[in-house]
Amino acid sequence: MYRVLAYTSALSLFSGLVLLLVDHRVYKVRQMPKEQKYARIFGWAQLSLAIVSFLMSLLMQ
Repeated sequence: MYRVLAYTSALSLFSGLVLLLVDHRVYKVRQMPKEQKYARIFGWAQLSLAIVSFLMSLLMQ
């Protein structure tokens, strides 16, 4: 179970980074401010949840 939580947190970390680094810039170039704002919000939310879940998996071991 700990491996599943660590794997899920790694995937969430990756997708959060993609949201912040790629999608945010794509929406900025295409001048889509609403989508840019939501990509930033959901990217930071995914990063924070990934860090919390990764720390929980480390503490459970």
